[in-house]
Amino acid sequence: MFNKNEQDKRVVLIIDFNHLAYRYAFGGATQLSATIMVDGVPRVVDTTLPAYTIKQINRWANHGINPTVVCFDSAGSGKCRKAYFKKYHDKIASGSGDGYKETREIQDNRFYEGINITMNLLNQGGVCCLKGEGYEADDLIKAAVDKAKEQYPNLPIHIVTGDQDMVPLVDEQVSVFLSSKKLTYAEDKIYEKNHYVQLTPENVQAYMQDLTEFKGLNLPYNTVLLKKLLRGKKADGVPAYPKFTPTKFNNLVAVLEENGHDLGSLFRYDSPVSTICYRGTEEPIPTDLIESTPKEQKMIKFSEPKKLTEICDILSNYLDEDIVEHVRMVYNGVNLNGAFTGLPEQFNRRPAIMKVDIKSYDEIKLQQVVSVVQIRLIY
Repeated sequence: MFNKNEQDKRVVLIIDFNHLAYRYAFGGATQLSATIMVDGVPRVVDTTLPAYTIKQINRWANHGINPTVVCFDSAGSGKCRKAYFKKYHDKIASGSGDGYKETREIQDNRFYEGINITMNLLNQGGVCCLKGEGYEADDLIKAAVDKAKEQYPNLPIHIVTGDQDMVPLVDEQVSVFLSSKKLTYAEDKIYEKNHYVQLTPENVQAYMQDLTEFKGLNLPYNTVLLKKLLRGKKADGVPAYPKFTPTKFNNLVAVLEENGHDLGSLFRYDSPVSTICYRGTEEPIPTDLIESTPKEQKMIKFSEPKKLTEICDILSNYLDEDIVEHVRMVYNGVNLNGAFTGLPEQFNRRPAIMKVDIKSYDEIKLQQVVSVVQIRLIY
């Protein structure tokens, strides 16, 4: 695993807030409330979400020692991944009806108010929070991973989530702590989180193959993304290529391995290639003219990520052209922090870029902020 500095036990902690919110809102947690003064008038506020989630985040952050970032979903967007498949390609898998993503649209205002209160408290307490209009938390997690690798090249990066879509981010520096109803595991006891399994390059195949969704599939590191590209995922509305059976999938994986392809580095998320062009055209602006060209005459044109081009080039040796095009279409939709390349300009979106640093925070300051709603962090 990643070569850590023995004198520095910190990790960069990236938290997917959504799965925590759904756990405590709908997992049977005791309802909590506090009375606060608003413009001189007492008001009872539901503090269930902020109380449970902020305490959990603070514990995982080792009381503020670990550089920490918490990622939030934005409101529904016409440029989210489900919209990409349904609106832009008229393809969407039937949902399974379970999982937290399937119920996002039906929550009441109290639920979203709890999320907003939590984010405001964390922000005021000095905890880095990410939320951006048109971006899902998944996109921001990928942006945070990119920032963490740049800012902390010698620290392990831990993503805490309930979303299997994060698994392709696992590498020698990045671990995904995936929520589990049955198991608790971490390589080092100090990083253990109850009902989470730390996935690393060494154990990800054995763990994922044992999950119901992947039964019967051969999933050597790092082929979870390949499974989604070809066999879809109903819970996320991602369409599968028709009749791409487990046998076909396993045969493809075997052939790719036999022919020496590095699956661990091939099936990964990647940033789209960006080019600054004259607005309304595909003509790149010469580098020496970019600065002097008026802003209103410039636009960024995104083309498919280099990793996608590599994937399709390799798969074209083993699969029919229509299957490869299906892979290209699905990858553009599921690629974390992507740009939906190949669509008209008005449908494109810029990948999120994390401009602020990921930092530790002062637990005492956070405690002062959350004490207003009667949350106690320090005992």
